Parts: sequence; structure tokens; C-alpha cells
Amino acid sequence: MQAWIKRQKWLKQLTTDIAKNRFNPSLIRHFDWPMFLLVLFLSLCGVVAIFAATASATETEVTGLANILRTHSITYPRLQLIWMAAGIIAMCAVIFFDYRLYGKYADVIYWLNIVVLLSVLTVEAGRGGMSAFFNWGSESSSLGERGFQPSEFGKVAIIIALAHLFSKRKKPIKTVRELIPACLYVGIPMVLVVLQPDFGTMLVYIAIFAVLLWVSGTDLKIIAGVILIGICLLVPLWYYMNASSTSFRLTRILMWLHPEDYPDEARQVINGQIAIGSGGFTGKGVVSLGSFASLGFIPDDHTDFCFAIVCEAFGFIGASVIILGFAMLLGRLIWHAVKTEDKFGSYIITGVMAMFLFHIVENICMILGILPVTGIPLPFISYGGSNYLTNMMCIGLVMNVVMRSRYQRTLGDNRYVNTL
Repeated sequence: MQAWIKRQKWLKQLTTDIAKNRFNPSLIRHFDWPMFLLVLFLSLCGVVAIFAATASATETEVTGLANILRTHSITYPRLQLIWMAAGIIAMCAVIFFDYRLYGKYADVIYWLNIVVLLSVLTVEAGRGGMSAFFNWGSESSSLGERGFQPSEFGKVAIIIALAHLFSKRKKPIKTVRELIPACLYVGIPMVLVVLQPDFGTMLVYIAIFAVLLWVSGTDLKIIAGVILIGICLLVPLWYYMNASSTSFRLTRILMWLHPEDYPDEARQVINGQIAIGSGGFTGKGVVSLGSFASLGFIPDDHTDFCFAIVCEAFGFIGASVIILGFAMLLGRLIWHAVKTEDKFGSYIITGVMAMFLFHIVENICMILGILPVTGIPLPFISYGGSNYLTNMMCIGLVMNVVMRSRYQRTLGDNRYVNTL
């Protein structure tokens, strides 16, 4: 009976907090248009790259925009444009509610994420032997099988939960005893992601946690100890990866170390690197006769290996523009994190920056052969609905913090009342 009464009070409080939330139109003046336009530019570059990656091979060169669009499939670019529109709507929805409301219910968001990650484990394994997607449609349909990946949206939940966890602390973590609860907190969703198994997303969770741990002022000796423990845990993880269900992940590491011994498995990386080099300084163009993209020589070239297509189509100049765009985005996120006085808001922006940084570095480096191949897409460039929506929701979180922080500074600290 008491539990039921407590639940009713909690639901009433949640309803009240949502009802009290009012979007102040004055906040629009503090919208970060340069960051939004930068994200929009990268997204449109991604649509063009996806079109180049999914263009069909032709026997003769096709010229003229109208002829190119009639000749080649626009299914995936069109879908990505739809995801862009949905992503902007998701960003606006995240902005509508005060970010401190997310902090107040951070634990609820955290446990809701746990429930969803548990639910997806009951789904029959699909692509890559992973039970990481809620699927609908069929492979025989025109659009193929579509999927919703909860672990992607879990990144938003992890950022909010960890930002709230570290912002509540009055002093940085100084002892192992203080570190253990934080590790367990982030460890539960990580274990559920590993069980899918999705090691790439697990690494993203670790990156977010590690950066927030460092930014919060945790003793460097403690961080070094955690890294040492992580290295020791690689031994049982290695044996786990050697199991039949995850053997391809072990092969990915081995082919990264010795690609010449795995010519078939390393074909994706080898052809990706050849495509990068073949682009030269200015590239072959969006649709080029005999390109690796049109011939389908690079598996998953519209998703994980989309950067190779960018290099082939637009060359060194195009790749440099994309990398410069990412550098500007990361730099702006860091600047906002430093300028934001509210600890919770600053940690949110830092978590988003850590997520993007890991995605960018891992994706580009795995294509270049510097790091092992993982299923890590390139933000705003690679095709994928779940990932794009997650990225835009994270941008919405940053905009949320920036807009309300700027508004607070215009009013003065004494005139800005937290009603949550």
C-alpha cells in the first residue's frame, strides 16, 4: 500500500514538473546558430556521401544532375533526409524541457534505459549475430529490414546520468572506495550492451565515463589504476571473444595486427584504404565510372566506411573539410563546457563532446588501419536512423544548456530562479 502511495506521489510530482515547464521564447535569441549550421552542413555532406556510396555501377559515364538522379538509386539518401528532419524535431523536443528537469529525473532515465537494454536481449539475434535491435519489416521488402537500436539512445541516458552523478559530488573522487559505486553505476548498462554483444557501443560508454572522470578532478593515480585493471580484464575478454558467437571480433583484432594473413576478412579495410588513396587531391566526383563505391568493393560503405567514400569522391580537399568541420564542432563544445558555470550543464556538454570525439577518432582511424574495425559510425556522415537521432538529441542537450545559461547571464544570477 505504501509503495502504491509513493508511486502515485511520484507520478503526480512528475506531472506537476512537466506542467510547470514553460518554454520562454526569449531563449531563441540565445540559440547557437553557428553550431547548428555546422551540424547541418556535415549532415548534408553525409547525404551526398551516402548517395555516392549507394550509386549503382553503369557501363557509361552519366552526366547532368537530373540524369544522375534518374539513373542511380536515391533510396538511402532520401531516407537519410527523412532522418535529418526527424533529428531536428528530436533536437527541438529535447530543447523544450529545461535541462535541469532531466537532471532531476536522471535516475529514472537511467533505470528506464536499463529496462530497455534488458528487453532487447530477449529479441532473436539478427545482423552480425547481435540482439541489439528491435526490427520490423523484412529483407524482401523494398526498404529491407529496418531496426531501432536502444543502445544508441542509451548514450543520451548515460550522459545525463553520469553528468548528474558527478555534479552532485561536493569534491572529486580521491579513493578507490569512492570510485567503486561510480564504476558499478556505469558498469550495469555496459554489461548489458556487451551481452548483445555490441563492443563498439561499450567502448563509447567507457570513453564518456573516462572523460567525465578526468574532468571532474579525479585523482590521476586512481584513473591510472582503473586503466591497469581494464588492461587486466582484457585477458578474460579475449577468451570470451574467442567463443564461436563472437569469433569475428577476434578476427577483426588479428587482421588489424596482421592484415596480410586475412586477405578475405581484411578486404573491407584494404579496399577502403585504396579508395582513400585513389581520390587524390580533388577526388573522382560523386558518381564516377569504375569507382570502388559504384562497384560495391567496400562492404558497409554507406555506414561505417562512409569516410572512405568521402575521400574517394572529394579527395584530400573534401576529407580535410569534413575533418575541419568536426574540429570546429568539438572546439565549440569544449568552449561551451568551459563557459557554462552550472556543473550539471557543463558535464552534459563534456559528455557529448567525449561521445563525438570517440566516434570521430575511432571511425577514421579504423578505416586508415590505425585502430581495429568496430561498428562505430561517423557522426552526421554515416547512414543510420538510430545514430543520427541520438546525435541530434545530444546536440539538443547542448543547445538546451547553452541557451538557458546565456539567458541566465543576461538576467544576472539573482534574477534567475530555479523552480524545479
